[in-house]
Amino acid sequence: MANRDFFDDDLNRAQEAERRAKLAADDLTKVGSEGAGADGVPVRSVSDFTITRMTKHKQELDSKVAGAMEELEKLRKRQEDLDLQRKDLEDLRKRQEDYQRGKREMSDRLNQSLVTLEKEEIQANRLAELLSATRKRFKAMLGDVQAIDEETWPEDSFRDELNKAATLVDDVRIEYNKAVAKIDAVSGDAKTPSSAAAHPAVIFEEGRHVAEELEKGFGDWLMVGLAITLPLIVVLLVLTGVILFWHSHMP
Repeated sequence: MANRDFFDDDLNRAQEAERRAKLAADDLTKVGSEGAGADGVPVRSVSDFTITRMTKHKQELDSKVAGAMEELEKLRKRQEDLDLQRKDLEDLRKRQEDYQRGKREMSDRLNQSLVTLEKEEIQANRLAELLSATRKRFKAMLGDVQAIDEETWPEDSFRDELNKAATLVDDVRIEYNKAVAKIDAVSGDAKTPSSAAAHPAVIFEEGRHVAEELEKGFGDWLMVGLAITLPLIVVLLVLTGVILFWHSHMP
């Protein structure tokens, strides 16, 4: 009897628990249909949860886009700074190259100019010494030439005095020409107005004809030879024609 009562108690407790569970399930269903729980707390529907999630996702995307735009702006600013640095470095490199090229060019030119100036200085010193000595010698020769006084020559030795004076003048002319040629050689200018070509030597009358003959070229001598032989050629041609004519009329 006691065992049966114990079994009945267990059965009753199980049925009570099942009833309570069913009631709890019914309450949950009712709360879901009415939008509020048994304790008065509002319950959100599935669509409300979906809208809230999309809004949150959109906000996150907007935040990411804003962050990306801000990062792009920073990158653009950084690119501008890098471009300015690049241009500054390129200008610095170009200036350095110009400096090195200009330094090398001016060093070469200055070295060449120094060598040239040293040579010209030596040549100028030699020329100055030569001009000084030549000036003194010309002054002495001028005194010798001007010292010739034709009025004092005696009649009986006039020819001898003339020959001596002419010889002196010729010697002065030769020395003058040599001095001028030497000056031209030292100065490196053979076409200056002071050259010997601008001051030909004195030639007396009997020697002038010989010099003029020597100055004739091949064409001049050819014309002279043709002028001399032309009459002879004409005579020979005439004689040849007469002989041929005479032979043609012989019986």
